[in-house]
Amino acid sequence: MAFLDLMQQLFQHTRAPEADTATAQVLRDRLAEDPNDVEAFTQLVGLAREAEGELPPADPLTAELTGTGSILSADLAIYALAEELSSSPASWYPQLHMARLAVESDPERALRLLTTATDRNPDGRILARAMAILREAGHPDQALSLGLAHWDPATHSFEAGEALVRTALAAGRTNEARAYLREMEPYASAAELAELREAARAAE
Repeated sequence: MAFLDLMQQLFQHTRAPEADTATAQVLRDRLAEDPNDVEAFTQLVGLAREAEGELPPADPLTAELTGTGSILSADLAIYALAEELSSSPASWYPQLHMARLAVESDPERALRLLTTATDRNPDGRILARAMAILREAGHPDQALSLGLAHWDPATHSFEAGEALVRTALAAGRTNEARAYLREMEPYASAAELAELREAARAAE
């Protein structure tokens, strides 16, 4: 079911369904112009969560269903939004959000989505976020593979190198983490490196 249709179902129980629907439409139009408009996406997530909070208590036998038989929820609506936006070849933020929602149940799909996001946006901060999604979900090896496939210490921000080091430590690869630290030395400050070296020592 389309995102706006799902939102209309959620808004049926809010205090001002017509105004909420109009707001959602304006934000959706912004995302049609820029699928990586983080502010618009975040506002829609907030709207969906607030609307879900006003749904009557769910009973599995009587819970409100979508047209596909799924139980109506904010996550379902936001996933539909991200899926619609991901059809744009310029998109990368929707893939990050879908990966965050999918990583627990389907880590391989999450990895594919995060690979697409980092391929489309070479910013080191995006790579750091992608690695963090996998690492925090308990998949440090996959996060490390993703990082190594994209990381460039000379052009990426410190956050990307930091994420790679912390991911290697989470995977139990202390020697590799130290090697990445050495690669970062020409590009990071002494204070930044000192904190990571301390983390490496603590992991021994």
